[in-house]
Parts: sequence; structure tokens; C-alpha cells
Amino acid sequence: MYQMYQGLMPVRNVNDLVDRILSIGDVVIFVLVSVALIFIVYNIVWYFIRGSSADESRKTAGMNILWGIVGLAIIVSIWGLVNIIVSTFKTDSTVPTFPTANFVNRQ
Repeated sequence: MYQMYQGLMPVRNVNDLVDRILSIGDVVIFVLVSVALIFIVYNIVWYFIRGSSADESRKTAGMNILWGIVGLAIIVSIWGLVNIIVSTFKTDSTVPTFPTANFVNRQ
């Protein structure tokens, strides 16, 4: 059966704390990526609405598009780097941290 949401689970160990921080970080990343995409789309619309190519506001919108794409790339890169670091230093004892060197299947 479906259980009602009863609040956050208590933090009992380091893994629970890391999971909680990662879940908060995922929400923050989602919001940042959403804001960056909205910023880029907004400036693309303004770029095409503006008049001639000599118009200063059109040049500003073009630069905003460029910096929005750079910012989005930075956000996604940092998110990937954090996920690599977290998966490298996982503290759960049931999941092997490093690959095993067992190349021969022993029974």
C-alpha cells in the first residue's frame, strides 16, 4: 500500500547525511539549470525580436546567450564532478569502493 509522507527520515550515519546533502544538491542543481535555460531562451527571444544587427541591445542579448550557455556548462560540469567524487568516496561497506581484481571466477 501507499504510505503517506511522514517527513524526512532521520540521519543515523554518514551515509544518510551524504544522501540528504545529495538530495538537497539535486534540487539546487535542478533549479539552477532551469533558471539558466529560462535565461537563455529569454535572451534568444529578445535577440530575434530586436531590430537591426547594429542595435546595442541585440548585441547585449547575444552576449547574454553566450554567457548563459557558459554558465549552464559550468553548472553541469560541477554537478558531474561532485557525482564522480561522491561515487569514488562512497562510505557504504556493502558496495565496493574500488574495482576488485578478481579476474578468475572462483567457485
